[in-house]
Amino acid sequence: MLSNGKLRRGVRRKRCLVAALLGVIGALSLTSVASAVPLSQSLFVQVLPAKGDKKVFRGATQHTIISTVYDNFATSQSPRQTVFTIPPAVKFVNGNIPACPLSSIQGKFTAAAQQSCPQSITGGGKVEVNGGAIGGTVTLFSGGPKTIYVQTDVGPGATSLTIIGTLAGKTLTFSNIPNTPGLVLTKFDTTFNKRKSGKKTFYFMARCPNPKKLNSTTETTTFYSGEVLSATAGQKCKQTKPKKKK
Repeated sequence: MLSNGKLRRGVRRKRCLVAALLGVIGALSLTSVASAVPLSQSLFVQVLPAKGDKKVFRGATQHTIISTVYDNFATSQSPRQTVFTIPPAVKFVNGNIPACPLSSIQGKFTAAAQQSCPQSITGGGKVEVNGGAIGGTVTLFSGGPKTIYVQTDVGPGATSLTIIGTLAGKTLTFSNIPNTPGLVLTKFDTTFNKRKSGKKTFYFMARCPNPKKLNSTTETTTFYSGEVLSATAGQKCKQTKPKKKK
C-alpha cells in the first residue's frame, strides 16, 4: 500500500503529465490552424482575337482564370480583396449598355438575376469551391461605366453572392468578398463576351501596340488571414496591317 505522501506525489505527477499532454495537443492544434493558409495562386488570361491594329481598339473577348491552392480547406479563410492591373492594350467601353441596379440581382440565383437585367449581361463563367467539391455559375453584369457585378450562384441554388468590381484607370478592384472559413474559392473562370456597346465600340476592346512585348495582367489577392498572393499572366499579339484608305 502507498503512503499518503507517495500517493500525493503520484497524483501530482499525473496532473503534471496531463497538463503537459494538454499543452502539446494545444500547440499542435494551433500549428494546424496557423498552417491553414493559401499557398499559391496562378493566373490565366487569353484575349481573342490575339491580333489587332497598332493603335485602333477593336472588339474582343477575354478569358480569365484565377486558381488558388490551399493546404487545408477546413480552416482556411477567404480572399478579402482582389486587384487587377490591366495592360494599356485593353480597355472597357460601357457605351450604351444599360447599368443594372444592384438591387435587381442581389440575393438572386442565376436565372432570376439574368431575367432582371438581360441587357446588362457582359459575360459569364463558373466557379469552384474547395477544389471542385462544390461548383457554381457566374454571370457578369455592367453596373455602369466604372462598375462590374460578378453574380455568383454557388451550388447552384445553395447561396448567391454579388461581388462588386470598381474600375479606376487601369485598375479593377473587387473588395466586398465575405469571409467564409471552410468554404473557399479555389477557381474563378470567367469570360467577357464580345458585346457591342455602340456603333463602333464593344464592352471589351483590345489592340496590339507592340507584337514583341507581352501584354501582362497582374492580380494581387489579400486574404482575411493576412496573406497576400500575386500572379501575372502575359500574352503576345500579332499586329495586323492598317487598312488602306480608299
